[in-house]
Amino acid sequence: MKQTLFTKTTFRTILVITGTIILTLLGLSAVTQFDNKYITKAELTQDNLCVIPEKGYCSLVDGWELYPDALLSPKDFSSGTQAYYSTWAGEYPNLALFHKDKNPYGASTWRLHLQGNGNVLLYLQEPLCAARVYADGVCLGETGNVSFDHYSPLVKDTAYSFYLDGETELIIQTANYSHYYGGIWYAPVIGDADSVSHLISSRMLVYGLLFFSSLTLSLFCIVLWERREKGENAVTFYFGMLSLSFALRICYPFLRLFGVPLVRTLYAVEDAAAISGIYFSIQIALLLFLPGDFKRLKRALSFVSLGVCGIVVVAPLFIFPAIPGLILWYGLFVSWYKAVMAFFLVSLTVYGGFMGLLHIKTILAAATANGVCLLYSVLSIGYYEPFAGAYPEEYGAFCMVAAFAVLMVQRNTDMVKENMKLNFHLQEEVEEKTEHLRKLLMERGQLIAELGHDMKSPLTSLSNMAQIIRLNDIMLDDDTHRRIIQIEEQCNILSERLKSIQEIASQTSSPVKMEPMLLNTFLSDFYHNCRPIIELYGPNFLADITSRPCHIMANREQLFRALENLLYNAADFTPPDGKITLSLTTDNTFARIAVSDTGCGIAEKDLPNIFRRSYTTRSDKGGQGLGLAITRTIVLEHAGKVNAVSKEGEGTTFTISLPLLANSNNKLTP
Repeated sequence: MKQTLFTKTTFRTILVITGTIILTLLGLSAVTQFDNKYITKAELTQDNLCVIPEKGYCSLVDGWELYPDALLSPKDFSSGTQAYYSTWAGEYPNLALFHKDKNPYGASTWRLHLQGNGNVLLYLQEPLCAARVYADGVCLGETGNVSFDHYSPLVKDTAYSFYLDGETELIIQTANYSHYYGGIWYAPVIGDADSVSHLISSRMLVYGLLFFSSLTLSLFCIVLWERREKGENAVTFYFGMLSLSFALRICYPFLRLFGVPLVRTLYAVEDAAAISGIYFSIQIALLLFLPGDFKRLKRALSFVSLGVCGIVVVAPLFIFPAIPGLILWYGLFVSWYKAVMAFFLVSLTVYGGFMGLLHIKTILAAATANGVCLLYSVLSIGYYEPFAGAYPEEYGAFCMVAAFAVLMVQRNTDMVKENMKLNFHLQEEVEEKTEHLRKLLMERGQLIAELGHDMKSPLTSLSNMAQIIRLNDIMLDDDTHRRIIQIEEQCNILSERLKSIQEIASQTSSPVKMEPMLLNTFLSDFYHNCRPIIELYGPNFLADITSRPCHIMANREQLFRALENLLYNAADFTPPDGKITLSLTTDNTFARIAVSDTGCGIAEKDLPNIFRRSYTTRSDKGGQGLGLAITRTIVLEHAGKVNAVSKEGEGTTFTISLPLLANSNNKLTP
């Protein structure tokens, strides 16, 4: 069984890694073929002239004349010939190879002969670090200041428009005393204005998509910055930091477009962001694909990665200005580091796959793609430079960012499914507990009712026997006669309390069954049934029921009982010459039943407590304070509410608000 599982795991690992490598190489091959300055370059004639097409664009790669350590103007070339090196754009990253002390700094002149006709637009991408451009002896513009005495670096993407009339001489003066790159490292692009403008817009669009998507993802993880603990939270944290470092690294085209100063600092930040991205990728791979037993290896990798991050910040800012000869070795060091980390990243994913750690296949594929892109980026230096797209290393880092997005979507989906599952089981559990509680309440109500019934018979017998003894006057002295009367009074009190207990039990013994009914008709019947009894008390009983239909869900017996409690309560406190009114009003949502009287009213201090059980203001009349409490319980069971408004000496109004049925014709007509 274990052998079968290992075989399946191994097969899936090989399939994921192999498929990822093939797809990544196919994608890199496609962008290399269709978005590569070294392929779509200007044709070179036998006379070393770059032929510029009338439509479209091309890159100026071949045919350059390099004049190191010299700032030559068009006048210098017209006065005589100068010694030069034949080169192509991207061959020399700086002037270190032309100096015995390997100092990369200095000024240089780049010359190229163009052939074509018509207006063209020259797109000079990131000249390092100051540049002045001439075409046919005319100065087109300058970024920074190339003169040694007034050197001012400014890395800025620029575009120059000029007219080609047959053969044209293009001269670019460059100066670099602040950065490890210098001269024409990125091949310029030339073509008609529309094509080059569309190319620049496309490039900004691609980098804008990469930048804003990664920045948005990193912001989603800002809450995890304080929760860098072991396990999945640490993986999510490193994914967020990877997205942030990628966003910082990928925003450089916008900085170049606007010509942001602080050249040395910007390049240090860009390099640090790139190396940090590799560090976070390694950390993710270590957490996901390497067991916890390799603690020394993990610490060593973390130490090396953080050390390199520190080097790429400290070296450009502090070391290179003092010892510029080290710059030649710096580029090799960074390239080798990237190659080694790429190999290690792929090895970690392969190892994790073969160990059965395929719980996150998306990350396995992304880490593999990132490693392949890192290797390809190192190996393709001088052979691939994109027109509008990103570099292979940037595509690889974005694969990790995209994997983070997929991981977040998967986790959120799993959380939603888990919440739905929990809610479903919670609903089942609530229903089960509710049913259990309902049964307990029914049993309790039945027990209380049976107990009250059992106690009622002996209590009645005791009361009757005391009454017989008192009425027959069987040899009773005054003291015994008085005690017999007290026994009868206590029996009456117990009888009333048993009645109250049975009323409470009836409220909890079983759930209320509701049915739709027309409230207008119900109140009309209630009024006619109760009118003769109320008028025996003395007060006039009036009704004011709206003609608008009021359909509600209710239990007839319970609602009748609630209104009966309010009505008889009003009758007890209303004098014979008073008035009691039963009214019904409605709006689009509720039906409101009001029982108003002109009685003595309720004291303001008593009004908040009148619906509490056992609270009464008429203890002299034997009240137990249950009527209003029972009414409130019934109204709540009907999803309604009851309130009272009263003023001493003027009367009281009790109002019951009940919800109308939504699908009935209850709306008011204008």
